[in-house]
Amino acid sequence: MNDADAVKEESEALFGLVKRRYGDRLTPDTLDGLRAAVETVAKTVVALRSVKLEYRDEPLVLFTPFRKDA
Repeated sequence: MNDADAVKEESEALFGLVKRRYGDRLTPDTLDGLRAAVETVAKTVVALRSVKLEYRDEPLVLFTPFRKDA
């Protein structure tokens, strides 16, 4: 499965979930906007899932505490 198919599958699943839960309270225009937002989220999800991590991999963010000068 390529990334475009993965994004489509993910966005359809997420949008379907939201529509089942809240569709009766949303207008068609709101649903259209929501579909676009869900597709953006799905693209991010697919990109994050494509990164393979090992158990020993550490976070990239280095924590540096701030010390105020006295």
